[in-house]
Amino acid sequence: MLKNTLLSLLKLTLPLALLCSKPVFAATLDHDEASAYANFIQNLVNKSTLTKKGALCIYGHDSVAKSLESGAGNVLIQDGSSDFHHRCKAIYISVDSVKNLKVRLGEMASHKILTISTYEEFVEDGGMIQVGMGRRDFELTVDVRLLHSAQIKLDTLSTNLIIN
Repeated sequence: MLKNTLLSLLKLTLPLALLCSKPVFAATLDHDEASAYANFIQNLVNKSTLTKKGALCIYGHDSVAKSLESGAGNVLIQDGSSDFHHRCKAIYISVDSVKNLKVRLGEMASHKILTISTYEEFVEDGGMIQVGMGRRDFELTVDVRLLHSAQIKLDTLSTNLIIN
C-alpha cells in the first residue's frame, strides 16, 4: 500500500519537477556549452547584415551573457537604460532578464536592433531570434516579419538553421 502511494506521488511530482526545472537548466549551462552559444551568437551577429551601427550588447547575467562579456566590442547593459538604441546594433537578452524586457522588445525592433536569446519562448514573447541546440547543431527560431521590418538579413549558413 505504501509502495503504491509513493509511486502515485512520484508520478504526480516528477513531471512537475521536470517542467519547473527546465528554465534552470537553460540558465545554468556548463562553461563549454555557454562558450559555444556565445561564439555562435557573436558570429551570427557579425555575419548578419544590420542597418544599425553599434556593439553587440548584453543584458543579464546567465552563463551565455558571461561568456559574451569577454568578446571584443561587446557592451554590458545592466541598468536597462533607455539609450540602448544609440549603443547597440544587437542585444543578447539572458534567460534571467527576458521578463524585465518583454515590454521593450517592440521598441528595440522599431530601432532596428537585432534581439537574440536562448530563452525558450523568446520569439513568441516578441524577440527576433531564439537560439537553441538541435540534434547536431544550433537551431534558430526566427520572427521573419520582425527581421524584415528591421531590414536585418541573416547569412546563408544561419538561414539553413531556421526550424520554423
